Amino acid sequence: MKSRQFQKILFYGVLMSSMAGTQALAADDTAQNVPSQPENVKKMAPMSGTPVSAAHTGGTIVPKGVLLSTLSYSYRDKDDIVEDAGFGARTMEQELYILKLRYGLTDHLEVIFVPGYIDMDRDAYGPFGSDHIDGSTDFFLGATYAPFLQRLGDPLSFNMTFGVNMPTGQEGPEHPVGGDVWSYTAKMGITKIWHPNHRVDVDLGIVQPTETGNQDVKKDTVWSITGGYKYVFNPTFDMGLEFTAENCRDWERNGINIQNGSTEVYVGPTMNYVIPKWKVWLGAGLYFPIVRDYDVATATDDIRLEIKLGKIWSF
Repeated sequence: MKSRQFQKILFYGVLMSSMAGTQALAADDTAQNVPSQPENVKKMAPMSGTPVSAAHTGGTIVPKGVLLSTLSYSYRDKDDIVEDAGFGARTMEQELYILKLRYGLTDHLEVIFVPGYIDMDRDAYGPFGSDHIDGSTDFFLGATYAPFLQRLGDPLSFNMTFGVNMPTGQEGPEHPVGGDVWSYTAKMGITKIWHPNHRVDVDLGIVQPTETGNQDVKKDTVWSITGGYKYVFNPTFDMGLEFTAENCRDWERNGINIQNGSTEVYVGPTMNYVIPKWKVWLGAGLYFPIVRDYDVATATDDIRLEIKLGKIWSF
């Protein structure tokens, strides 16, 4: 597992270095391929500064009649046991794939569909031998309303998202606990762009499961805050810093509180390489923990590696 983790870290390090190296060439490419823009916006493309984290979107939405698709990949090697106190925890290597589809019904309203897939290699622990499991996550379906949009002349972009996570997760003793349930989700996001270089995005969200899930475990409320700052060098390249913070309340198993509440905060650098002519971008990020507070022994990751590939489709 360590060897595979090193290979992935090396790959993403090279990827991010390569993206940084293209910045010097991007200005010439932009001059040849992008129509002239007003002086105060010449360094911005519609995809400039897009958040890399799959959990992070900000206050923007897609325009009417436009489809935005993003495919996110997250790698997490949970081999560091925190709050051990001699009890131990099961370590694992986890890969998460999330497809996000967003379509603009009007200039102020979009619909969202988010299917996901998880793949895990789990190490031996207690009576359990090492194994491999994979399957779908609980898919998300919702809508986002944006009363204020900077591209329409407002001072900033602000939106509100409401939706449900559907019981599409896997069942059985070998699959993650608490999944395959209906959950309510609400989120609000803010994006502010200062042309021609600066962009800030912030989200505040809540997920509330409504029923007992896999292995008779009922998860409780999850609060999350995500945010980031991006510096846009030109229409093809930007760099920045993003964070994700999540607080989970205690779960219940068979009606008994298992006292496993937690708070996590991860922060790290991100980069985006944009091809405005094709309406495509590729993002990469490395996230490191600055807060890992758990009520029980928990296997966590010392680094999270994420990439995002996005495409805008116009109709």
